[in-house]
Amino acid sequence: MMKKFVVFLVLFALLGIPAFAEETIKLSTPNKTGGIGVLDAVAARQSVGDFADVELSLEQLSTLLWVAGGINRENGKLTYPTASNIQDMIIFAFTKSGTYRYNPEDHSVTLVAEGDNRALTGTPRQAFVSKAAVDLLYVQDTGKWPEGRPADVILNCGFAHTGLSMQNVYLYAASQGWGARTRMNFDREALIKLLGLTDKHNFTLMQCVGPKP
Repeated sequence: MMKKFVVFLVLFALLGIPAFAEETIKLSTPNKTGGIGVLDAVAARQSVGDFADVELSLEQLSTLLWVAGGINRENGKLTYPTASNIQDMIIFAFTKSGTYRYNPEDHSVTLVAEGDNRALTGTPRQAFVSKAAVDLLYVQDTGKWPEGRPADVILNCGFAHTGLSMQNVYLYAASQGWGARTRMNFDREALIKLLGLTDKHNFTLMQCVGPKP
């Protein structure tokens, strides 16, 4: 029992979170200035196949998630556009210390699974997924759409929204000298079970992001 307690203390210490914190953790204010120019970031944007096995600071994670899908205006709209401002995407962040759901409305994360689940975000041939600092899973909540919309339109919008968010991440990664990579192959059944998702949730894509070796 004592050994298990010590493990939990270590995990919380790595995240900089008090040992008896609530499941939902408020992130620090994201960094909204600095970095390289937009054209420089576009020129440097690329997919990479290897990552340094390091963790991001809470400040870096805060900015990454805000870039991916945070609120950037007082009217509640996001850093990327969605059809009719439907805001139907959920972003999960898989790190060495745990798996979190990002909550853009108050810029927080909710712990949904403890421990390192990064291997579930790829196939056995994709060893780099277990090294990337963060693996982002993009999931569309189709329940946010009004009834009567064609299913193919809803799903196509989910992939479009994912692509727009992912490009933000690619450009942020380039501005930091990091790498990123988009992927389609992952263990959907295991992730559904881990995250407690339903048939209303449409998996779109995964994205590795973090410092390069």
